[in-house]
Amino acid sequence: KMSSDDENDSWDDADLPPLEDMSEQIGAARSMREMMAPAAGASPDASLYESFVTDAAKEAPVLQVIEVGSRVRIDGLVKAPQYNGRVGKVKQVVEEEDRAVVVLESGQGAGKELRVKRGNLTIEKGLK
Repeated sequence: KMSSDDENDSWDDADLPPLEDMSEQIGAARSMREMMAPAAGASPDASLYESFVTDAAKEAPVLQVIEVGSRVRIDGLVKAPQYNGRVGKVKQVVEEEDRAVVVLESGQGAGKELRVKRGNLTIEKGLK
């Protein structure tokens, strides 16, 4: 015998929304999974494991405090690559631009001031 609660919970299929045909989306997802699958013979989690272990082995970036008087090396410049590898002293830090004004030390252009993004500067070990 049905209780009164069961009678109230009965469904009529007409009340349900129609099901969508998802076969195209499922087929596309399967194709994508096959294209992105690791090489034959490797377990599906192998590439994930390798990337995790590799990333964990990398050194964490070191936070550098670049301040006036710091001795820095310039690297990674694209528009002015001739200054890559050059060493200079920080004359001014422009916080709002995330740049520093660096005065080149020796060699061609010694004394020249450059405005360099902090990401392109590495503090030189040793004395300021």
